[in-house]
Amino acid sequence: MIKVVVLGSGNVATHLCVSLEKHSRILLLQNYNRKGEKIANCGVTITDQPIKIVTADIYIFAFSDDALTTVNTEFIHLKGLIVHTSGSTPLEVFSNFDRCGIFYPIQSFKKNIPVSFSDIPIAVEASNESDQQLLVRFAQSISKSVYVLNSEQRNLLHVAAVFANNFSNFMYTQAEEICQSNAIDFDILKPLITQTITKITTSSPKEIQTGPAIRNDQKTIERHITTLTDQKKIKLYQLLTAAIQNYYE
Repeated sequence: MIKVVVLGSGNVATHLCVSLEKHSRILLLQNYNRKGEKIANCGVTITDQPIKIVTADIYIFAFSDDALTTVNTEFIHLKGLIVHTSGSTPLEVFSNFDRCGIFYPIQSFKKNIPVSFSDIPIAVEASNESDQQLLVRFAQSISKSVYVLNSEQRNLLHVAAVFANNFSNFMYTQAEEICQSNAIDFDILKPLITQTITKITTSSPKEIQTGPAIRNDQKTIERHITTLTDQKKIKLYQLLTAAIQNYYE
């Protein structure tokens, strides 16, 4: 049985605690967070004092990227495998530890939105082979998809995730605002969004691109631009249209 301590109380830490507490092959010993806050829907023991963190096989630091720099000094007394959950922070952030690694769940988390870790891909990396095997074994106990990636690969994956998730969600926000400002129910677009997401599970996104930009339908493009009244949305529409046309030229 792998003994684990989760450090942090944010979105990732909360979902990790809730998930790990349920696993028979993992023993979630404790959660550390600075405020001593109880983790919602989880009965794990809490501490707000680094010196009172118990001995474990793996310590998962689900901190913000900026806060990870404090680990080298405040938690230097910990002797197990020290890992973080960041997509973009390199392994070298734990320069004062001989045993360190990365446990990166490739998902966007919100505390109030349930997730199933079995369906979440996890990227792992460790400073030595034996700890990498331990991380792989740990990750495979909660997820069906585990990948060993180095820091450079993981950072590029994080960039790709920003394009696929954060940027696309911002486009949904723009679409919702256009609908709301014109008394149109945004729900009308949800089947279209769902269908697009479904199509990329079986086809390359490059192959399923549609719309006036790729068709070079200038009349429609001009009509859209003159219809929009928000200058920021006009600039965004023009930028994306030009990007699509240049890519498929």
